[in-house]
Amino acid sequence: MTLEMNDPIATVPGMVEVAGVDKWFGQNQVLFDIDLSIAEGEMVCLIGPSGSGKSTLLRCINHLEEINTGRIRVGGELIGYTEKRGRLHEMPEHEACRQRVGVGMVFQQFNLFPHMTALENIAFAPIKIKKTPRAQALARAQSLLERVGLGAKAGSYPSQLSGGQQQRVAIARAVAMDPTVLLFDEPTSALDPELVGEVLEVMKDLVRTSNMTIVVVTHEMGFAREVADRVVFMADGRVVESGTPSQVLDTPQNARTREFLAAVIR
Repeated sequence: MTLEMNDPIATVPGMVEVAGVDKWFGQNQVLFDIDLSIAEGEMVCLIGPSGSGKSTLLRCINHLEEINTGRIRVGGELIGYTEKRGRLHEMPEHEACRQRVGVGMVFQQFNLFPHMTALENIAFAPIKIKKTPRAQALARAQSLLERVGLGAKAGSYPSQLSGGQQQRVAIARAVAMDPTVLLFDEPTSALDPELVGEVLEVMKDLVRTSNMTIVVVTHEMGFAREVADRVVFMADGRVVESGTPSQVLDTPQNARTREFLAAVIR
C-alpha cells in the first residue's frame, strides 16, 4: 500500500504524532483529517459517542489498522510505513510487529491464552519476543501480578478468574513489555458494573507511578476527570474539541460536545 504524505510539520514533536490521517473501511470513511499530538508522559482520554472513530484511531496508532492518508509517528519513528522518494510504503509485517513492542495495547476483550496461567500469560511475550531469560520473566510477572492485586492468582487459568481479574492480568501483560506508549481500548466496557472499579484503580495507579505515555478510549467520565492530563472529544470521525478535563467536561465550547456530555453525565 502506498500513501501520499499529507501532514503539517509539527514544531514541537510529541511522543505520538498523528498528522492528516484519513481512514476508510471500503466506501465508508471513519477518520477525517485527524491531527493529534500527545506529549511524552501525557495521559489522554478519548471520549465520544460510539462509532466516532476512537477505537479505530487507537488501532491505527500501533498499525493494527492501515491508514489511507497522512502519517503517524511514535517517538519520532514512522509507524507502519517506510519513506521512499517522498512516498510512504507499508513495511513488512515483522517490522510492524517490532514497532508494536514499544506500543502496548489493552483491548475490550481480555484475549488471554486460555491454556496458560496468569503468570504464564504475562511472561510469555517477554520470553518469546524480547528473549528475556525465563526465570527473570517469571519473577517480573509475579511482581506485576502483585502490583495489580493478584499475587495469589499466579497459578490460576483465565477460566478461574473474574472478568475484572482477567483485565488486570491483561494490563500486567501489556506493562511487562515495558512499552513507551500504552493504549487502552475501552478496557471496562466488557465488565459487569461491580468489576469496573477494580480495573480503574489499577489504571489510576499506573498513571500515577509510570512514565509511560497513555491513551485511553473510555466512557468513564469520572475516571477521565480524575486522571487525564487532556480530554479529546471525537464525533463523526473527527477531533471536535480538546483540552483539560475541566475545560472539556465542565465548559465545553462545541455544541456537539455539550450534547454528548448532557446525555452521559447525569
